[in-house]
Parts: sequence; C-alpha cells; structure tokens
Amino acid sequence: MAIETVLLIVALIALAGGVASYFYGEQRYGKGIIDGIQMLDAGRLTYKSYYEGDDKYLNIQIEPEDEK
Repeated sequence: MAIETVLLIVALIALAGGVASYFYGEQRYGKGIIDGIQMLDAGRLTYKSYYEGDDKYLNIQIEPEDEK
C-alpha cells in the first residue's frame, strides 16, 4: 500500500471524526440551553451578575433536583 493511500485514509477518518463531533456538540449545546431554561423556570437556577474592575462575571447557583 502506497503512503499516499494511507495518508488519504487517515485524512478521511480525521475529517469524518471532525464532522461527527461538530454535530454532536451542536446537539449537546442545544440540550444544555433547554435544560437551563427549564431549571430557571422551575426556580432551581438562580444567577447574579457582578463586576470586578472592568470584567463582568456571572455567579450561577443550581439547586439539586427533588428525588421522588
């Protein structure tokens, strides 16, 4: 097997892995946003923004979910 063939196979595998992880990350990001909105609506998520010098920070508190 020629080195060019091996390099082509490795490049295709790397490209496929990059595309798969991009779409997986997009799905996880969307799910995280939805979870955050639901926690805020349920009152489990509270936040406070504050400044330290010129930098703005966000303090987020998440209460544990009630187990039934």
